[in-house]
Amino acid sequence: MFKRSIFIVLAILGLTGYGQTYVGVKGGYTMSDINFVPVQNTRMLFADGFDYGLVFKYFNLKYVGFQAELYRVNRGYRKPVDIAELGDTIYKRVNSYIELPIFIQFRLNLRLFTLHLNAGPYVALLTGSREGDNSTGEYQMTKISLNILRDNRVDYGLLGGIGLSRDFKWGTLFAEGRIGYGYGDLQKHTYEGMPKQSKAIFQSFNIGYLYHFGAVKAEE
Repeated sequence: MFKRSIFIVLAILGLTGYGQTYVGVKGGYTMSDINFVPVQNTRMLFADGFDYGLVFKYFNLKYVGFQAELYRVNRGYRKPVDIAELGDTIYKRVNSYIELPIFIQFRLNLRLFTLHLNAGPYVALLTGSREGDNSTGEYQMTKISLNILRDNRVDYGLLGGIGLSRDFKWGTLFAEGRIGYGYGDLQKHTYEGMPKQSKAIFQSFNIGYLYHFGAVKAEE
């Protein structure tokens, strides 16, 4: 599925030689949680690992374009351990995904920067998961063996973001914040003991560099 998606993106870019095409890299941090039903006393997971990936962007219109990414991201949640003798111990789960967002991007050229808005769907493949707690004072994390009957390997949902960029002759620098909501459950509710719902909610901040092809009004 991911190889097919990459091929489609590259094919589109190859057919758009007269527009503004950008290819680059990005990195950042994600804050995430899981919305469980029945409700669980979860807490936000903050910046557990550095996210990074590739960016493909194309504009053939002045204000509207297309953007796709192939991104490695960490998401998960924290939760107090409900055992009296463990005191303030916090359980933590961190899931690693390869994520493919596909956006429609709207942009507005300001005096020094370009303001852009992103909105679109994403699909993500779970590649690994770790869990642990801080009962010893620091988090001791161990790898989770994924169970295809219990764990959903594919997540999907919607993303939206707002950011600023600036074009130079040598490329484009950008920074963006975004929020996302998953529609796929982390765990299958048909498996014994699993919640009826376990959907991801997350926010992220990232920065990046793009090399552009085609005519771009750049600052010195």
